[in-house]
Amino acid sequence: MAGAVDGQVQFSCQMATVKTRTADEYAALMRLLLEQQNTDCRALEGCILSSVVPELTLVLRRALELLTGLVPMVVGPGVKTGLNIRLDDPSELGSDFVAAAVAAQAAYPLPVITVDMDTAIGLGVTDAGGCYIGGAIAPGVMISSAALTSRASLLHNVVPNAPGHIICKNTDESMRSGIIYGTAAMLDGLLAGMEEELGQTATVVATGAWAEAVIPHCRRRDIHIDRDLIHRGLWLIWKKNQKR
Repeated sequence: MAGAVDGQVQFSCQMATVKTRTADEYAALMRLLLEQQNTDCRALEGCILSSVVPELTLVLRRALELLTGLVPMVVGPGVKTGLNIRLDDPSELGSDFVAAAVAAQAAYPLPVITVDMDTAIGLGVTDAGGCYIGGAIAPGVMISSAALTSRASLLHNVVPNAPGHIICKNTDESMRSGIIYGTAAMLDGLLAGMEEELGQTATVVATGAWAEAVIPHCRRRDIHIDRDLIHRGLWLIWKKNQKR
C-alpha cells in the first residue's frame, strides 16, 4: 500500500496477504498503517487497486470502500492504461506488469525492460515503438529458497543474502550463494537474450522487495533500481482515467 501526491510517492507500507481475512479486517489493518503515516483516510482523493490474487480482489476492493468511502479503481478490463499490449491474449497480463510498464514508459528511454522482483520475478518488455511485446516469469528468491529446503532433506532454511563469495565452504553459505548469485546470473542471461531478440540495447529498470539484494550482483552494471516504479504506474493509470 502506498500514498502519493501529484505522482510523488509519500510513503509505502506492506502487509501479509492472508486469504482468510475479511474486508473488515483488511480495512482495520489499512487504517492502522495510514494512521502511522499521519494520513486521514477520509481525506483521500481517490484509490486504485492492483491485485494478482483473484480470490482477494473483491475483498480488498470492499476494504478500500470501507476505509475511504470511495469506489476504488481496479486495474483490469475497461480501465484506460495507454499501454499498447501486443500479446496473444492481452487480458492475461497481470496488473503489476501493466503498472510497471506504464511507469517505465513515462520515465525511461525506450525500449525498456522492467524487472519486478517479489514472490516471482516478472520481466516485461516494451519495444522502441512503445508496444508491450511480452516478457518472462521466473521463480523469485523466496520461492527458490523454499524449493531447496522442501525438496532436499539435508538442506535447511537460510536467510537469503550474499555470502561475499561464490565458492563457499559450508552448506549455509553455499545455499545463499546459489540463491542470490544464481538469481543475478539468471537475470543477466535473460536480459542478454531479450536484447538479442530485440536487436538493440534496452533500458533496464528493477523494482520489488529483492531488487536491492540481487541487482548489485548482476554483471550488468546499468540496471536502474526504482523502488516506486509500480506505485507511480498506478498513479498514472488513475490520473488517466479521471474525467476532465
